[in-house]
Amino acid sequence: MPKEKSINPAQAARKAEKAKAIKKGKATLQAQKTERLAKKNPFHLQKQLDELKTVEESGGKLTAHEKKLVEGLEKEIKAVRKAREEKGVVDEPRGAAGGRGGRGGFGGGRGGAGVLGKRRRDGDTDESESDEVDEETKRIPMPRDTPPPIPKEVLDKWYAKRRERWQKRNANANETPLGGNDRGSFGGNNGGMGAERPKMEVKTVYEAKPVIRDLRKEATAFVPAVVRQKMQRGKGEGGLMEEDELERLEREGYVKGMEQRGAGVGDMNVEMEEVEDEDA
Repeated sequence: MPKEKSINPAQAARKAEKAKAIKKGKATLQAQKTERLAKKNPFHLQKQLDELKTVEESGGKLTAHEKKLVEGLEKEIKAVRKAREEKGVVDEPRGAAGGRGGRGGFGGGRGGAGVLGKRRRDGDTDESESDEVDEETKRIPMPRDTPPPIPKEVLDKWYAKRRERWQKRNANANETPLGGNDRGSFGGNNGGMGAERPKMEVKTVYEAKPVIRDLRKEATAFVPAVVRQKMQRGKGEGGLMEEDELERLEREGYVKGMEQRGAGVGDMNVEMEEVEDEDA
């Protein structure tokens, strides 16, 4: 007879707590998923599904992606409706309220009866509330429509009078701005009162100059990198050189020899004179 395994009470308690925590986490995730699905609009999903099915019924062929989309929409619609039932959300038929007028809009096209009032979810307006408006609220002026545009002649006359008043107050010519537009500024076109400025003719001048090329700079582009490096070493760039390297560059012609460098310098004779030590 096999021996029974001894059960550790502390280990059993930890296992029970762990299982309880896992179960609680799963329940929380399921509640969040249900709440998220309940917020979705099943009518919008159904509309997408109906459009795809209409294409298939009319003789068109759906792609593999569209077929997967149809299956996913069907599953999602079922899950959304189930979640809304669990949350107690009632799906109202949209056609009963006249299109999108289930919230009591204005006019028959949006489901309302063209009557102002308190809106309800069922699409009916609360006319009793609109009749109980106090007098102070009724005296509030309603906003007017956008006024028609003012003719240009009327505006020009108004700006001309405004300009005359401003010029009378500011007789100093230095304070008068130069230029400006027809209406906002007091210079430029005075609304037909002054002479217009002459328009300057735009002239295009074509000019040709000889292109001067620097062949030395262009030739340096074709110098090999090794030769360029030796030339730089011969000029003293790139660090110090050993005696053997200097002689090699001199033989190759990158460095002038001692005879060429000292050709322009005269001979120098150094004489040394012995001086007797006075202490001796």
